[in-house]
Amino acid sequence: MGGQGVDEQVDIAVSRLRSAGLFLLAVGFTATAAWMLHARPEIRGHAMAPGGYTEFMLWLGLIFFGAASLVGAPRMFRSGTMVSVGRRGIFDRRLSTDWIPWDAIEDIRSITVGRQRFIALRLVPERAGGLPLLPRRRMGARFAGLGANGYALGANDLEGGFAALQDALSRASAWRDPPGLGHR
Repeated sequence: MGGQGVDEQVDIAVSRLRSAGLFLLAVGFTATAAWMLHARPEIRGHAMAPGGYTEFMLWLGLIFFGAASLVGAPRMFRSGTMVSVGRRGIFDRRLSTDWIPWDAIEDIRSITVGRQRFIALRLVPERAGGLPLLPRRRMGARFAGLGANGYALGANDLEGGFAALQDALSRASAWRDPPGLGHR
């Protein structure tokens, strides 16, 4: 994680090691699903039924983790700052092409899905359309379960992980909460 700059900005770099680990995990699950579909091993003394639930789940895993492998491959070669938090707002390069100002953010909170922790960012509906969000993230927002203007910021591929992202946002509380307004 970078230090505070001239304008008191916190930069969090991408972790190539974490990105490589996530990629290798996805490749491993893809290979395991493919092997099980090909070899059809007996599970607890029962043969895998063609067209059954187990086969369906293996195909689903093969597709999901195969896609994750394809997405993860180029991420292993990224470097530099991934998330910046400062007086201007938040700039997560996985979410937008420029800064999202504090006054366009309705709510920021930590959420847990399974064992994964995320930062949930809810944007002011009237401002969301004019923000520099990546088209794929804008389209995917409706499937994230956070509402049309809600976005989950993950930290698995960041230096310092979730703790670094949460710390950067804690430091930014003075910038996003003018005196007398309280926490949004």
